[in-house]
Amino acid sequence: MNRCRGLATALVLGAVLVPASAFAQTNRETKFTRDAGKFIGLAMMRQDTAVRNPMYRDALAALTEAFVEEADNARVWYIAGQAYAGLHDFVKADEAFDKAVELYPDYAEEVEGEREAGWLEGFQAGVALMDEQRFDEALAVLQASHDLYPNRPEGLLNIGSIYANKGETDNAVRAFEQAVAAARGSHLEKLDSAGQDQWSRFAEMAELNIAQMTGAQGVELFQAGDYTGAAQAFEKAAQINPHSRDYLFNIAQAHYARAADLEEQRDTAAAPGSAPQDQQLIEIYDALRGQVARVREFDPNNENLMAIMARAERRHGELTGNAEAGQQKALTILEQLRDMTVEVQDLIVTPGETDATIEGKIKNRTLAAGAPVTLSITLLGPDGNAIGEASAQVTAPDPEATTDFQVTAPVTAQVAGWRYQVAN
Repeated sequence: MNRCRGLATALVLGAVLVPASAFAQTNRETKFTRDAGKFIGLAMMRQDTAVRNPMYRDALAALTEAFVEEADNARVWYIAGQAYAGLHDFVKADEAFDKAVELYPDYAEEVEGEREAGWLEGFQAGVALMDEQRFDEALAVLQASHDLYPNRPEGLLNIGSIYANKGETDNAVRAFEQAVAAARGSHLEKLDSAGQDQWSRFAEMAELNIAQMTGAQGVELFQAGDYTGAAQAFEKAAQINPHSRDYLFNIAQAHYARAADLEEQRDTAAAPGSAPQDQQLIEIYDALRGQVARVREFDPNNENLMAIMARAERRHGELTGNAEAGQQKALTILEQLRDMTVEVQDLIVTPGETDATIEGKIKNRTLAAGAPVTLSITLLGPDGNAIGEASAQVTAPDPEATTDFQVTAPVTAQVAGWRYQVAN
């Protein structure tokens, strides 16, 4: 065993002793590379793609014999990679650059720069195709340029958006996860502070999109009647973005729907706490009490939430042998509901680049028609801190009627959630 260790060490040391001239032999300027390099230089001086592309093709034509006769020459593959990247054939560019670095490792830094330059061209071309609504073509270009240079998140954000719009949720989530990894990867330290801040926002944007996609999966499961699966999806979304009222509300809705199913299955002749479904119901109602309270921190004037809370308190008390205490807690909640002056309905926040539009409805429950109502809305960033505020002032409609509101608020970061307070 000791002899094996010694032999391995000797081999490793021997491998280091390669003459410096060996690499020079694999990276040499020849007639082929000089001719091809001239075409590359001319192409790089042109802006018009229609003019540049023939020059890139001429460069590749000049290398035709070199691909066979000088296959061990890294310079051949380096220039080929430039030409392929210029033609947006990123798959072949990737292969050529890999070959160049394999033959001549000192090319690594230069190839890194060429890959990033190729990525930038591909990214810009992909965005242009998206603007023309040629999404399948854009996806192919963005994906290929990302494969050429996988260290930047911008293209992945667009890839995820295309997949999301196509309804391919799994692919969208995968792209956004890759965007987060790229934005927080080793390349981040190479950026200045402004670039690092921007990439931090890219990562936050991608995470919010992942939460949104996961929440959308929860909605599909809920609509299919899989309330347990829906709750799990909403909980995952809330773990990613714990400042979204919608995910928290949907968790409560999913658990409540599951409880309703179990109540239908329950043997009503069984004593409280003794039916097969009772233990599950106790756990669900117990969880609902905390979940609803958490949602109301964001959405206090919601009639449905208070009704869910009242039933959860009552049934939890009944099933655990504390019916009187449960009834009293439910009564207290219903009294609070009775005294609620207005209900806020259908609140939706639509983020823009520098501001967000907030709209919804206010239902008059107990106020006299014409009474003033002020809705103070706080928009929350990915860290849960306030990033914008707005105030909607409306006149109360007739009792039980609703009135619409819409306001705009400047924002300083990505919108992750909202909360509000009502004054009247």
